[in-house]
Amino acid sequence: MNNTYTIREAIPDDAEKMILYLNQVGGESDNLLYGENEFIVPVEGVKRKLAMSKESENSIVLIAIENEQIIARAELEGYYAARIRHRAKFSISVKKEYWNQGIGTEMIKRIIDQAKTMKIRIIELEVITDNLRAISLYHKMGFTDIGIYKKYFFVNGLFKDAVIMQNNL
Repeated sequence: MNNTYTIREAIPDDAEKMILYLNQVGGESDNLLYGENEFIVPVEGVKRKLAMSKESENSIVLIAIENEQIIARAELEGYYAARIRHRAKFSISVKKEYWNQGIGTEMIKRIIDQAKTMKIRIIELEVITDNLRAISLYHKMGFTDIGIYKKYFFVNGLFKDAVIMQNNL
């Protein structure tokens, strides 16, 4: 694969493509919040979420696009409450055919840069304990383990624990 993708902030007009993307990547791995075709949010709801994120001072949704299709998505979701506004939750996914091409690394770099601009001091995430590739990537990008969330996921009839991680900027 050649790197012909671009990374930009998602806008409300991306909602339909976002839903298609989330329903596809959900079927490519058991490590995401939604499985295949389990993301059943109406287009208007996704449009509202993207509009709110775009207007927010401490949240952003980035997408990587190739051939007019979303191939990766990263979200930094800041908290509203004054005493925890210095923190934000992070999530990322990449289409399986684009794994191991540096897209996740580039998306995380951009999210960290945005977080610093937004005066966010701590990025937090949870990752399934057996998702060793993601854990390795997060460590490479400066995240440290701070605990285990027991029974975080229920996938294919099994509970799975998650590693809670944070990056202190």
